[in-house]
Amino acid sequence: MRVYLSSTLNDLGPEREAVRKALGGHCTVVESYTADERSVRESCLADVAGCDLYIGIIGGRYGFIPPGESFSITELEYQEARKHKLPTLICIKDDDVILKRFHDAGTQENPPERIESFRQRVNNGTEEAGRPAIFKTPEDLKEHVLKALWRYSERHGAIPPKRIEGRPYPGLRAFLTTESDRFFGRDAEIEALVERLIARNENFLAVIGPSGSGKSSLVYAGLIPILTENAIVGGVRWIPVSFSPRELGDDPFQPLAAALSKSFPDQNWRVPDLTQRLRTHPADIAAVASAALGQEGASAQLLLFVDQFEEVFSSNVDAGRRSNFFKLLTAAVECPLMRVVVAMRSDFYDQWPQEETCIALLRSGHFPVAVPGEAALEKMITGPAQAAGLTISPRLVQRILDDAGSGPGALALAELALSLLYDKRDGDPLTETAYTAIGGVAGAIDSLAEQAVAQAKEMLKQDAKVLDEEAISPLFLAIASVEQRDNAAGGALAVVRRRAAKGDLPEAALILAQQLDGKRILVGSEQPAVYEVGHEAVFSHWERFKDWYANYAADLALRHQAEQAARDWDKDQRPVLKWDWERQKPALEALRKLNHLPPPPLDLDFTDSGIATWRVLEPQLPEPLRHFLTPEPLTLIDELNTDHTPHHCREEIGLRLNQLGDPRRGVGLNANGLPDIVWINIPGGEVTLKTESREHFTVPPFRLARYPVTWRQYCAFLQAEYGYCNPAWWEDRPRKEEPGQQLWSFANYPVINVSWYDALAYCRWLSVKLQLPIRLPAEWEWQWAAAGGTQQDYPWQGEWNGQRANSAEAGIGRTVAVGLYPLARNPFGVEDMAGNIWEWCLNSCDPPSDASLDTSEARVLRGGSWYSSPDSVRASVRYSYRPVSRSNSIGFRVLCSSPIESRTPLNAETLVCCSLIAPRSGA
Repeated sequence: MRVYLSSTLNDLGPEREAVRKALGGHCTVVESYTADERSVRESCLADVAGCDLYIGIIGGRYGFIPPGESFSITELEYQEARKHKLPTLICIKDDDVILKRFHDAGTQENPPERIESFRQRVNNGTEEAGRPAIFKTPEDLKEHVLKALWRYSERHGAIPPKRIEGRPYPGLRAFLTTESDRFFGRDAEIEALVERLIARNENFLAVIGPSGSGKSSLVYAGLIPILTENAIVGGVRWIPVSFSPRELGDDPFQPLAAALSKSFPDQNWRVPDLTQRLRTHPADIAAVASAALGQEGASAQLLLFVDQFEEVFSSNVDAGRRSNFFKLLTAAVECPLMRVVVAMRSDFYDQWPQEETCIALLRSGHFPVAVPGEAALEKMITGPAQAAGLTISPRLVQRILDDAGSGPGALALAELALSLLYDKRDGDPLTETAYTAIGGVAGAIDSLAEQAVAQAKEMLKQDAKVLDEEAISPLFLAIASVEQRDNAAGGALAVVRRRAAKGDLPEAALILAQQLDGKRILVGSEQPAVYEVGHEAVFSHWERFKDWYANYAADLALRHQAEQAARDWDKDQRPVLKWDWERQKPALEALRKLNHLPPPPLDLDFTDSGIATWRVLEPQLPEPLRHFLTPEPLTLIDELNTDHTPHHCREEIGLRLNQLGDPRRGVGLNANGLPDIVWINIPGGEVTLKTESREHFTVPPFRLARYPVTWRQYCAFLQAEYGYCNPAWWEDRPRKEEPGQQLWSFANYPVINVSWYDALAYCRWLSVKLQLPIRLPAEWEWQWAAAGGTQQDYPWQGEWNGQRANSAEAGIGRTVAVGLYPLARNPFGVEDMAGNIWEWCLNSCDPPSDASLDTSEARVLRGGSWYSSPDSVRASVRYSYRPVSRSNSIGFRVLCSSPIESRTPLNAETLVCCSLIAPRSGA
């Protein structure tokens, strides 16, 4: 194209140079001549007549008037352009920046009135390019020229459009770069993008708008084709490189490297190597661009387009990689070979990093995009129809506009409805009958999606419940996630799409996904092999999904929070970041419900349902989530299984377990509110007591409680309506009006301050409640359970180990929770038989064989306590105490068997204690 550039010469040199640069190498520039002896009509004006476009720059000089002429060369050139009706661009320099106003510089040969008159005539003209532009600087002038050239090329340089082939409407997906011929209604936005990128020479643009505003399509089908297909808009060859940050996983550098490698195959870049290079050295993007463009660098520009930019802020993206990705963008913007455009949802606006360089980028490049208004949406409906040779009545157009509305998603809904309407056409007309049949705008998504569900159900031959559990819910979990809209704690969560890897979907969900892909509700790809929703409008207009989300919104939010917290914890490895059980348990329950798992049966070792849920979920959870959600109680108990855990830490663990309602079986109450006793089967054996007479006993099999009775279990007796307050449990034996002082009475601590008579009463009460023969163990039974046939001194093999008992040596100075020394568990599995508390035995101290219940003789204590020396906690040590007395070092555990056998006949009182007979009164 030939462009005639006219201006006075002595005062507008920089301005002419700016215009030449704007025109680049794609226009032939013909300039005005200096005043000489040549004939103006034969040379200068002839050149004007032979050009395609006239550009006139008017400053403060009128210019040279040739002999015999009434006008200057500059005005004659302008008149010639008007005579030949050339497209005309007039640019007038602002009065405020003209050094010498309205007279010729230096010579002053023309009065100010003359230049003023010329400027007025030009300013009032009716040139095709519009009213004259007012400029102040050469750069300002350059911007006006480029903008006018783009408009000129749109009107005069484009090839008349051909009838488009294929589908005129894309449905839910974004327009492609190859579909610019059917992309209508966004002329103003496209022009503004071109102006800022080309005329203003901006290096970064952030296209930001709500979901459904058409951001991706605006760049793909609007900006990129203009740049690549119309060389006049910048004089360079534009090479677009497009990607989404998470299309290949959670590392934004990988899809960038893949896109670069695909766009520049001659570079032979290996994607893993380029990914690592850019991730480690983000500034290398400039060198990569230079290598890619090679010798074309001076006349080419690499346009980096990051679509769905909000994915950078996903909690799945490592914070360090996110930071480096922004460093790469900054380096790309600073590189003269590159321009950067990103498209981002506006509800992620305040996730943008607040570092100065990042804020500067956003401030300079912010380009807001709104949901298309009714006029633009009308063009989007009628334009593709006309281009495809279809007809659509104004009434149907208005009906679609009314149904789509003006809110977010209106564009996507209209496009889907039009796509379905195109499928339903019979010939060229798009009819209202067909529109009604597809359910209109509102019903299009739901109708299509439900057709896909019905087809999947037919293929799978499953009922609705099985289909929901095996196909629908797993697929929804894979394609939908929640992300926090702002950085504030507890900020609102938005449903966002996530890419579902085909290989991770169960077979039923994969079949459903294939059917939804066929209906364009989902969009599938092979590289990478994923499915994702065509548009987020699916989430708000598919009734089945909305119902599912309403049921599981809180669970999805918990899953999101747990995943994000797990990644933060895994990165920093800071214990303070790991959730406690109060937060872990609801998250595990949410994951169970999301995966449609039934409530699991209770664990054999723990009463807390959350631990049973964990056992079921554990194999399915990925790292680091699995490690992060490992139940705190299990972690605490695991700390107990080593001699390296100090005594004070064990005490803290016991207190923490108590806060959590201590989930270990045998420590608390059962579902009926009665003591939950874990019975350990003890086989029969032979025991010799270390008494003066060395008495020998044959011990029949019995069952012994794993732990001593805890305060929680004893308080059930104290608080029962017919418990401690019922005198019948004592059967004429001494009974104190009030129970012993509840000292150190944490629920999982062993009960203390109980007399031997208190313990007998508890056994009688528990026998009736559990319908079992429950009593105190005789000391030979206790010793056999503690040491077995080994007759060893301690529950463990070998010498004394101070790390395995709460004795005086531990230095705690009081009782601790039961079961804090699992390495001291005896061979049968009974715990706490060394230290912590002395335990009442049934028999008297002298003679030991006396197990009668109507005597006031001192009773045997076994096991040692928190203030005992290592020698006193040996399994064979005997100690005695008056049965009526209470102490802060004495408690008990219970035994279950038939009445004990001894060489002394058992009296009736012993039988009563061990029988299932209820008290004679008040029971």
